[in-house]
Amino acid sequence: MSIPRYTDLDTVHARVWDDIETAAQDPGHPYRQLTFGTVYEETPDLRTVVLRAADADARVLQFHSDRRSRKVEALRENDRIAWHVWDPDSLEQVRLYGSATVHLDDDVADSLWDAQSPGSLSVYPRPSAPGTALDAPEDGLRPAVKNDPITEEDVAGGRQYFAAIRTTIDRMEWLHLHPDGHYRARFEYTTDGREGTWVVP
Repeated sequence: MSIPRYTDLDTVHARVWDDIETAAQDPGHPYRQLTFGTVYEETPDLRTVVLRAADADARVLQFHSDRRSRKVEALRENDRIAWHVWDPDSLEQVRLYGSATVHLDDDVADSLWDAQSPGSLSVYPRPSAPGTALDAPEDGLRPAVKNDPITEEDVAGGRQYFAAIRTTIDRMEWLHLHPDGHYRARFEYTTDGREGTWVVP
């Protein structure tokens, strides 16, 4: 299969954001599960999260998390974040940099909670915080959320532990490992708009 080669910066930029917005709605998209980076106690910290909402015009990506998690604690100390995704089919890597805000009991959190299926919220009713020590391997989930169908009533008690993480992007790095030669683009966002440039891979 021939792999396209992109030579127009605007096309690259639009394509990346289109993929991001699509992934927020399509569980099978390669951008749906991304690596999310924070800084915790002066140390980089990475984990995979599920993209739940995206807005290209606002340069926003959102996901949800347990408000008792280490990533939420990290973001309260340092709001700088990074995203990373790799598409093995198109041979493209995207890195996004920006800042994050944590939303607990406001309209942003309420909207994201309401948009999720009960199954995607099943981890939140558990009484123990992520990272709590255990004597044996287990998921800590309540019995009510281990059998289908999971209902809104089954997960309602987890709303108190739910957090929406909203990230705003100020830089994008795109790398294409094309068979005819690798190439890379960088986009910087300011209050005046966007500046894109080709850079050495």
